[in-house]
Amino acid sequence: MYRKFHRLRVRFAELDMSQSEAARRAGIPPSTLTARMTGRLPFTARDIAGLCKVLNIPADQIGSFFFEDLPTSKKAG
Repeated sequence: MYRKFHRLRVRFAELDMSQSEAARRAGIPPSTLTARMTGRLPFTARDIAGLCKVLNIPADQIGSFFFEDLPTSKKAG
């Protein structure tokens, strides 16, 4: 099963930081970050900027963390 924002989730693990901790450090309510990570709410520029600072994500890599391509599904032939 594919989960949205996989690379962002990996980054939390790399830094040994929970999603809730990252949210608090970035000034985002943890429940709001959960809604964004599940796709119920879109990320705002402020959210992205805060998370990039907390997670040490360079500006040139923002797209790969927050605007990923969806995986392609293979249709049964």
